[in-house]
Amino acid sequence: MRAAPRAWHFVAAAAALAVVLAASYLFFVQGYMGQLIDEQARTGAQFALVAQASTLLDAVPLLSAGLVVVAVLIGVIRRQVLATTVALCVVAAANLTSQLLKHEVLTRPDNGATGTWHNSFPSGHTTVIVSAVFALFLVSAPRLRPFIAGIGSLAIIAVGALLVGSQWHRPSDVVAGVLVVAIYVFLGGAVLARVRPAAPSAPRTGVAGTVALLVLAAAAAAAALTLAYLTADASTEGTAAATAAGFVAIAAATGGSAVLASRLFRRIG
Repeated sequence: MRAAPRAWHFVAAAAALAVVLAASYLFFVQGYMGQLIDEQARTGAQFALVAQASTLLDAVPLLSAGLVVVAVLIGVIRRQVLATTVALCVVAAANLTSQLLKHEVLTRPDNGATGTWHNSFPSGHTTVIVSAVFALFLVSAPRLRPFIAGIGSLAIIAVGALLVGSQWHRPSDVVAGVLVVAIYVFLGGAVLARVRPAAPSAPRTGVAGTVALLVLAAAAAAAALTLAYLTADASTEGTAAATAAGFVAIAAATGGSAVLASRLFRRIG
């Protein structure tokens, strides 16, 4: 029988994502080239705007709240008091953190790349939907978690694309929203790993498969960003390379977090 993941595995994952979050802020919000690429990605994504996008985005908080209610009901039915408590703490802490970071802690300097514009890093809408999906993930049976992570990732990527295409956010804002939630999810996993019995192990993709998927996601994001960097100029007009890099980064952050969570939580009952 496979050994259950230990608490430090979750803490290490949270720490790694915190480093990625900090690096994203320093490059895309504080740095000249990062700001330029991010802005080119945002302006170039207008082609992705679909009819009624604003209406759909306005409904995200309400839909996410409904999903959290469903998660609580499932947790109560399954008598998963601790998992439900952890899920609610993740939702509350992630959303509070995003709002504090965006409005009180982080700043966006005018370094000549895009001019002055209020800080929008991390995205509140992204944080809301990602935290709701992971709340459902945490209270569900281990065998269902990969399915929830997969379907949830598609929904999150769609919302992220709409946020960028609607010009509400830059890609880095969406990525940051995903990372903030994922950090708290893995910290919550550390708590569950310490006090919950291990669930029965079923055949799953092994460590090598998980690592391969994570490396593939990171490589795709790095390659897309490198292309955007090499083709960037002083103009903030949208470019296909920057826009593609933004969407790849959103998909990589979302998919990578989902894959890692599915792997680490596979034995957490």
